[in-house]
Amino acid sequence: MKKSILLSMSLLAMSVFAKVSDMVLPQGMEILTPAGVTVTVEDSRSVDKAKNMVVAGDKTNGYKVFFTASENAHGEELWVSDGTVAGTKMVKDIFPGETSSGVAWMQRFNNKVVFQAQSDVDTGTELWISDGTEAGTYMVMDIHIFGSSNPSGFTQINENQFIFAAKDFESETYNENVQRWLWISDGTEAGTQLLKDCEVLHPGSHAASDNALHFARVGRKVFFKADTKDQEFGQELWVTDGTEAGTFMLMDINTSVVNELTGATAGSQIDWLTNFYNEKVFFQAYSIDHGTEPWVSDGTPEGTYMIKDMWPGVNASNLPNGSGVFTARVYNGKVYFRGHDETVGEELCVSDLTEAGTQTVFDINKNPTTAGTNNGFPDLFCEFDGVLFMKGQTGGDATSTDPVNYGLELFYTDGTAEGTKMQSDLNPGVGHNAAWEGTVISGSMYFRAQNAVPAGSQSWELFRIDSKDEFPVKVMDLVEGQDFVHSLRNMAGDVVFTSKAVPSLFRYNYRKPGFDPVKDVESMEPEYRTRDEQTSIQLPHSAAKDMKLYPNPASNYFSFDAPENVENIRIIDITGKEILRIASPMTNKVDISRLQKGVYTVYANSGKSVYRNLLIVK
Repeated sequence: MKKSILLSMSLLAMSVFAKVSDMVLPQGMEILTPAGVTVTVEDSRSVDKAKNMVVAGDKTNGYKVFFTASENAHGEELWVSDGTVAGTKMVKDIFPGETSSGVAWMQRFNNKVVFQAQSDVDTGTELWISDGTEAGTYMVMDIHIFGSSNPSGFTQINENQFIFAAKDFESETYNENVQRWLWISDGTEAGTQLLKDCEVLHPGSHAASDNALHFARVGRKVFFKADTKDQEFGQELWVTDGTEAGTFMLMDINTSVVNELTGATAGSQIDWLTNFYNEKVFFQAYSIDHGTEPWVSDGTPEGTYMIKDMWPGVNASNLPNGSGVFTARVYNGKVYFRGHDETVGEELCVSDLTEAGTQTVFDINKNPTTAGTNNGFPDLFCEFDGVLFMKGQTGGDATSTDPVNYGLELFYTDGTAEGTKMQSDLNPGVGHNAAWEGTVISGSMYFRAQNAVPAGSQSWELFRIDSKDEFPVKVMDLVEGQDFVHSLRNMAGDVVFTSKAVPSLFRYNYRKPGFDPVKDVESMEPEYRTRDEQTSIQLPHSAAKDMKLYPNPASNYFSFDAPENVENIRIIDITGKEILRIASPMTNKVDISRLQKGVYTVYANSGKSVYRNLLIVK
């Protein structure tokens, strides 16, 4: 039965390739996978998905794209590509023969990928790692010696470690509840251990939407959704710094009691965990008093709070209204998201993480209702060409003239109402362009969308723009009808993707006119520094003024002389990590008795100028 299914898949793939072979692909595009191989990446838009496509590597050795694919002889296994046809191959037949190894929940870990897989019937589904070679692909640890640990939610927490959720014998049998607890690993068996025995909500653990975000790295911490192993609070916001002592629940946000006997409370429906410049996490949460509203946390209980009750009052069932948060994106020092306004409905909102700075930006759908205007339902993509892109619903009434309705189309904003506009009417009339997966690669923005309404569904064809006001260009038509292009990834400046209609791996090499190899090359590396740390490290020496430090070398303290009032003093070690910060120093004397011996950079910021000098601590 299995062989016949695989054979049918192979024949289907070959029949599709026959269609593709008759087509002329655009210049710079090629198919990397051979005939008879079916790419099995899911078309879900979720960050975490069981069948993912992941780019990993480094500047020195280059980058590779990892994905899952199936063929008749080996079933579904891990594949890799260096961007060439010759360099696209199965990494390893993890479960030898026709049986699939169940590679799933793959994520990047520096120049490697980590994932779950099964190598034989006795070992179960466990933690694996791969550098893209057969020899460098192996099981890290058999976590559950009597079954499968089913690890998922892999999230790199610092330069050398990642966390994840997994089962072991104790967590699977504790209190007769099957749970996944929090683990940490450096990619070796010796460096893999249980971090905290808390019940972690992880990808695949419940029927969440495509957009449910379970983990968010902020600097060198990870925020995640969890409960105690005794299930006392429901799923609430937790944080970890990679140590057991630094792993804890931040707050019981939803205090609604669901079990009078034990006093257990309900979960707070946390979602859209969003990294705010490696300083804080922005998210939505439900509380009994305010409903679902925007929240923020700096990783401390006192720094975890609701930003604003954007939709106060209660509904007809006497339950609190809630604005909610959807497709949160950080842009220009603020967070933009879809939220609810009592008058204009669900529209584009913004927050600077303060109550006063949280408000509605723009009313996309101006069609009138009894309460005001209709919902614009903005779905935010990414920053490109100095603005933030999204799609928005203008309305579907083809007869309306005030306002004119264009359907669901592409918009962008500069953060002001005046600077928010419809970018294009890609699907004429009131047809929906269904744009999604905005991805900036080599100075151009790619996305999947449609410029016509196919019979009964969406088409998901590949589009590109080179500047914010350029009308979108359709890159190609793979097949007649629906392409279902998805999983757009940046692999060292080229676009790689796949398609439901043609389940192959595609690579597209394109550079826009006037391409700048300095300005238009996006970083492929994880960033752990805050905005202040990045500014201080990247500041050219010529742009910073000298500052006198004394005594230097110093032991327990040093003093500084700057010609202006200093707003803050920051001390940075040789790795670029901020060791000490003093806001609004009352004197020019700084206590450094806790610093290790070494050489540090001292920055003094006056608000107008930056001063610096090297400090030697002995």
